[in-house]
Amino acid sequence: MKKTQRRTKEILIDKLDPEEWVTLERTGGIRLYKLWENPITGASSCLLDVPRGAGVPIRHRHASNQFMYCIKGEYEYTNPGLVLKPGSFYMNPVGNPHGPTVARSRCLLFEMYDGPHYFKRPSFLTDAQAGRIAGKAATEKTAAKNRAAKRPRNASRAVRKRPG
Repeated sequence: MKKTQRRTKEILIDKLDPEEWVTLERTGGIRLYKLWENPITGASSCLLDVPRGAGVPIRHRHASNQFMYCIKGEYEYTNPGLVLKPGSFYMNPVGNPHGPTVARSRCLLFEMYDGPHYFKRPSFLTDAQAGRIAGKAATEKTAAKNRAAKRPRNASRAVRKRPG
């Protein structure tokens, strides 16, 4: 039987490749599996496998809105004192400081960002682990500055008056 594959923009991952998990050593062993990332905006979704006692060791901020859904286990944001349990949804707005975090038990979390993760690489990630995730916000900030610099400062703008 001939197998045909259609071209599509959709993504379907029906089996996780064990080789694609990345261990974040400075977090006590959190493993990350990137499901999707938008190469233009930095938005992404991933799975986090968090061993008991592991977590993000410092208070930090994100350069976009963070969304997390707890599938299994208990995951605590020690500051402000929130605990995610199976079925819990967590939203942290852009720029809001939070953490450190700790897994009270082994956790499986689904995490999503609507833009780049960080303003700059946090100390708990290596350059290789942060990759473009941490650098994206700085790149966008630089691009915005460059666009602003190209605009004439005293240029007059055409104004259309509506009949009225």
